[in-house]
Amino acid sequence: MKKIISMILILVMTVSMCSCSKETGPVVAQSSAVSEVVNKVKSEFFDLVKTELKENKTADPEITSCFGNFALRSLKTALTAETKGKNVMISPASLMFALDMAASGAEGNTYSQIVGLIKKDVSKIDMLKFANYYMNALKSEDVMSIANSVWINENSLKQDNIKINEEFLGVLREYLDAAAETRPFNDAAKDEINSWISNKTDGMINNAIDRFSDDTVMLLINALAFNGKWKDEYKSGQINENGNFKNYAGESETAKMLSSEEKKYFETESEKGFLKYYEGEKYAFMAILPNNAKISINDYVSSLSDDAITKFYKSLTDVEVDTIIPAFSFDYDIEMNDMLKAMGMTEAFSMSADFSTMLDPETSGYENGLHIGKVIQKTHIDLDENGTKAAASTIVVMEKNAISIGPDAKKKVVLNRPFAFAIMDTETGTPVFAGIVNTVK
Repeated sequence: MKKIISMILILVMTVSMCSCSKETGPVVAQSSAVSEVVNKVKSEFFDLVKTELKENKTADPEITSCFGNFALRSLKTALTAETKGKNVMISPASLMFALDMAASGAEGNTYSQIVGLIKKDVSKIDMLKFANYYMNALKSEDVMSIANSVWINENSLKQDNIKINEEFLGVLREYLDAAAETRPFNDAAKDEINSWISNKTDGMINNAIDRFSDDTVMLLINALAFNGKWKDEYKSGQINENGNFKNYAGESETAKMLSSEEKKYFETESEKGFLKYYEGEKYAFMAILPNNAKISINDYVSSLSDDAITKFYKSLTDVEVDTIIPAFSFDYDIEMNDMLKAMGMTEAFSMSADFSTMLDPETSGYENGLHIGKVIQKTHIDLDENGTKAAASTIVVMEKNAISIGPDAKKKVVLNRPFAFAIMDTETGTPVFAGIVNTVK
């Protein structure tokens, strides 16, 4: 076992620090002897994955902590000038699952930059172990559903002499429950994929794909749906249909305001917030309100340290707190290329990307290279007196290259102005969704 791991580390999976990575040039053709050794080691890696992941019941606490940081860093990076005054929500969990599928087929610096978004120097085994554990930990028959899929362009297989590595698909199928389908990428396939996403998100995400690029070879898709009912539902006396919410511009908006007393509270010099549980207490809604009413919620979130959500969650104390939440509902979509590049994942989008493990070495080798064309995510949230419905779909578009390659006093938190929020997995203390509310219209 150690010998196999050593070979993998030397020949395939050497991971460099993302901050020190340098852009590499196009991959050159390898001699048949070298290619044979590399392909043998990759095959042994897939065998090792199957052995290592059979008994995977725990998560690496360090990776879990790093994922919490990645979640807030992702939201912060998504808040650009274009989002001013808008509601924003991303799903770091959905993004991670989609990128993990891509990382499973990546090598070298391409791989290290993808996983370095969460934690530097994570091996493929540990990356897959965490994804496998986290996916199973999040799943709940009544509350959370997660689905992954791979869609392969039949036209590329025929016209471009591209064949996807069956062992790569096998790993995704067995350990990320990813279905793999091959279709000619036409309007019928677009409708089928959109229908799959809609079905897996309980109808909350529709028309995720509007067209296919001529260069699209494969889609790696995660779909995630949450439907949580409040542990303590709001009664009629706790609902004000004509409440007031002051939006990002200081304008008053009529909103349905939901009042309750909760028992988990945190407070610092700069912010305060609370936790409200969903049924079963596996998930909870965490609200974060800056003390400075004049600061924009975008600027506030951008100023937070990456581990702020984790710190807030860990600092919650058993203190009674009167709360008011506005009912709100919105959809959000984002192309994540610029966001991911700003976070350090650059090579995967370039022609020098190395996704060679995705390709069958005998029929494709280095004759055809792949890179990520774009990463897109769509989310939806609907919070009312009954609970919260939320969904996300993340699509990684793989394209062919153009070239070969606690005080005692009772507290109060009134969310009647812009605020930040997260839907937390209480077992791991990590956010599945994170966002901001600038308006309730």
